[in-house]
Amino acid sequence: MYFKQKIKRTWTDTLFSNYIRNRADWTCQNPKCGKKFDKENSKEKSKLHCCHLGYGRGHIPTRWNEYNCLALCNGCHLWIDQHPYRAVWLINQHFTIEQILYVKDQYRKKYKRKEFEVEERERIKQLIKEQEDAKK
Repeated sequence: MYFKQKIKRTWTDTLFSNYIRNRADWTCQNPKCGKKFDKENSKEKSKLHCCHLGYGRGHIPTRWNEYNCLALCNGCHLWIDQHPYRAVWLINQHFTIEQILYVKDQYRKKYKRKEFEVEERERIKQLIKEQEDAKK
């Protein structure tokens, strides 16, 4: 029997997940749902996921790409996982063709995992800083 190996979450994953959820203002980004979550409530906080749409988080070059992810509630995330063709619909609702093609180009990228993750962590920190500045 085949068992899928669990992907280890890193500090970069946590940072990125929080960036995606903050970008969505703690709201499910499925237009058919739109449920709002309280980021201060730890039980509610865990119900809003960072969902990888085009390429899963197992593929490092697209793992921390903001055009590959949306914030989805647990129910909508399960819905997307069970109906992958629906992810295409969501991608088209939220991203431009240029952003979609950028993710596709990143998918083909060669990388050294350690160096790539450090670079991405710094890029995500910069995105979070810009996000916070924009809210002021």
